[in-house]
Amino acid sequence: MSQTQDINEHAVGKILPAELPLVTGSGPGSFNLVRSVLIFAVSGIILYAAATFGSDFKTVLAALLEFPMDRLGIVVGLVFVGWLLRGWRFHYYLRQSGEKVPLVYSMEAFLAGFALTGTPGKVGEAVKGVFLKEDYGVSITRVVGILLVERLMDLWGVLFLGSFSLLLFEGWSTLFLLCAVVVVGGGIFICMERLYRPVLERLSKISFLSWVCTRLLAMLLTGKDLMTPKIFFIGLLVSTVAWGMESVSLFLITSGFKLQASFLQANFVYCFSTVVGALSMLPGGIVGTEAGMVGLLSFVGIPYSRSLPAVILIRLCTLWMAVLVGAGFMTYLLARPRIQTSVGKSSDNS
Repeated sequence: MSQTQDINEHAVGKILPAELPLVTGSGPGSFNLVRSVLIFAVSGIILYAAATFGSDFKTVLAALLEFPMDRLGIVVGLVFVGWLLRGWRFHYYLRQSGEKVPLVYSMEAFLAGFALTGTPGKVGEAVKGVFLKEDYGVSITRVVGILLVERLMDLWGVLFLGSFSLLLFEGWSTLFLLCAVVVVGGGIFICMERLYRPVLERLSKISFLSWVCTRLLAMLLTGKDLMTPKIFFIGLLVSTVAWGMESVSLFLITSGFKLQASFLQANFVYCFSTVVGALSMLPGGIVGTEAGMVGLLSFVGIPYSRSLPAVILIRLCTLWMAVLVGAGFMTYLLARPRIQTSVGKSSDNS
């Protein structure tokens, strides 16, 4: 058995952060899930309410209600297609890691992870590994390693998209390039097995660090295996197309509100704000992403009072709709019988 497969049931609570609920059916795990989603949702409501009342509540509400429904439908459709592409990428990573999980189940688990996208760095999305562990015996360490590569590919794709608009935002180029250095550096580090492996193997000989270092090494090795040229470029292509659809969505929203922002400007606003939100490690990138969008739209001459409805709507369609969809798929996976249990019972009865 490889290091990336070496994991047991007791390890789940140590791999994932303490605030991440262990969802193994109805009961305390389900309650913790609901509580986590509700806390994040209430925090978002307070934030957006404060931002709205700080501007002009009636004007913002009127703008949101008057937004063209046909355009909103296109935005929602683009966002969903982007999610499906990223779900396929997750399935592709599982298959490349040697895991034989059906495509439909991979997509369901991927979308269920959105329920906890409102955790720092979206690390809560690793909860999908619990379902994969129970139903298909996939190591949670492996899923966390895949999640690490997913986050990196998302950021690489967004940075690649944003680079096409960089010349329009000269005052922001230094910060953009700094973010790019951090993200690219993270990818390079994962590939440098000769650098981190000896260190982690030596630290693993210390009793109280052994468990953590062994699992951390397994996660990094899983990530390294997914950074080969072919897998890397497929992942980057999917990321670029998927996040490009959300970038187009912001342009459709700004134009729907009749804001004077070109496609390239809207592209940079969305991409750079997404990177800032992700690197801030705030739950769901909340505050950081919104502040980045408002600031960049102000940079192109759109005042706060006019940009706020567009920022709220794009975040409703990308972040908050994701949490809602994720909660739905999470509930579905919690309610359905576990696959391995069902197979075991069928075998016993045969």
